[in-house]
Amino acid sequence: MSKEQDREPYEQLFLQFSAKVEKVIIRAVIFVVILLVCVQALLQNAYIRKHFTRVEPLEGQPYMVPEHPLRERS
Repeated sequence: MSKEQDREPYEQLFLQFSAKVEKVIIRAVIFVVILLVCVQALLQNAYIRKHFTRVEPLEGQPYMVPEHPLRERS
């Protein structure tokens, strides 16, 4: 009986702790989703996209194949 009585406060503390952690995780996920939507909306603007991305200036330039490609490993 004493083991079961000792277990009850631990379970209550664990449930309280897990509820708090769950709230933090949910808030973090919501924040990240909102941040993702905002950044994607900002990237719709050409001026901002030009300064945020590294690939934007390379758009439309042909890819040059090296003359002496490395031998493939077998």
